[in-house]
Amino acid sequence: MQTKRYPSLLGQFFYVVISGLQLLFIPNILLGIFGLEPTSEIWIRVLGLLVLALSFYYYAMYKNGGKEVIRATVQGRLFFCTGLIMFVILGMAKPVLIGFAVAEIGLALWTLSEVRKN
Repeated sequence: MQTKRYPSLLGQFFYVVISGLQLLFIPNILLGIFGLEPTSEIWIRVLGLLVLALSFYYYAMYKNGGKEVIRATVQGRLFFCTGLIMFVILGMAKPVLIGFAVAEIGLALWTLSEVRKN
């Protein structure tokens, strides 16, 4: 039996790899593009490492399926997006974070539509 592959998870994999690498190796360039202050704190690179680690999970899900786990990623990703939007609403972050939320919401909804089809 062939495992159903979800192209949205491959898209998520690439999005996460690119974001993680940028945060890990060139965080201030990425921050500058989005109008955020440069930093020398280690936490931005720790975040990049964590984001990059997530890519292993997304690739495994793309290769091996597992609807229940894939649905859980959709819920987690939408929760994350809600948090980003709340940071902006509460004045804790610049509105540029909404751009990340929109991209993530789009990928999450694409994944959800694929899961529902199958």
